[in-house]
Amino acid sequence: MEFEYTKREWSRGAVYVPTLPICLNGFPIGHVLVDTGADVTILPMELQDVLGVDLDKERTLWFTDASGDDFKAVPSIQPIKYSVEKGGFQPVIWKGVVFFAEHQATALLGQYQCLSELRITLDGKKRRIKLEQ
Repeated sequence: MEFEYTKREWSRGAVYVPTLPICLNGFPIGHVLVDTGADVTILPMELQDVLGVDLDKERTLWFTDASGDDFKAVPSIQPIKYSVEKGGFQPVIWKGVVFFAEHQATALLGQYQCLSELRITLDGKKRRIKLEQ
């Protein structure tokens, strides 16, 4: 299944970024950035209640963001259900632990139990992302 990159505006014009339309625990959270450099999937803390996820505060980890600032993120106790759906295709479904962080504005799909479960082909020239499981 293939998707177009998402167009984002910034001070230098438009940029196109690879995103996937993600549902977590059956809740559609929209197009989420595919971040091949992220160790884990990180979501805004506000989504924790919406998704009905319990957190494992004893396993909180510290991470460093792209600007060099440190922040902490708390993992889910149980793996959650990811799904990517597109009309005419079988949904791609898997489970994995996600992390939640305060002041996290952007949801990021990272390697641990997420991108590592998929075959993703990025075509920057055509601004397309191909997804297989």
